[in-house]
Amino acid sequence: MTSWLPTEVDLVEWAAAFFRYPLTEDQLERYLETTKQPNARAIFVAHDIEGEPVGHIEISHIWPHLSSRLSRVLVAPGKRRRGFASSMIAEALYFTFEEHHVDHVDLGVSASNSAAIGCYEKLGFARVGTWPKAIITGSHTLDVLWMTITRDRWARSSDKKQ
Repeated sequence: MTSWLPTEVDLVEWAAAFFRYPLTEDQLERYLETTKQPNARAIFVAHDIEGEPVGHIEISHIWPHLSSRLSRVLVAPGKRRRGFASSMIAEALYFTFEEHHVDHVDLGVSASNSAAIGCYEKLGFARVGTWPKAIITGSHTLDVLWMTITRDRWARSSDKKQ
């Protein structure tokens, strides 16, 4: 994963200020340790049919029967625009709604990331609002678009795809 985020801007857009550039194995090991706290976060790695890792996705702030947050969605360079993100997000939503029975899932995405926003909207997420200058690290400022999907909306959009 460290090679998937070659610049500080890439890292900030993926993880806000959670990690420091450059991303290191040590930082990722500490990140994995946080999954041991109950309901703090669940981290998943997606693989292609050859078994190669192609993506990462996190579900955090899990409050069973209430809400959770989808975060740190990343597809490996060279594997993008092949449907991996949609599949990963759909699986994460299934896990969150079916395993934790939450009412809604929220996320924040760089307001300039039109590809990600389109993917989220295609899966049923709705725009809630924009938080200007939500993240400021070094010389990089990031506006964040907040989005949400409710259990009912997810169920309706999932029914259409079956």
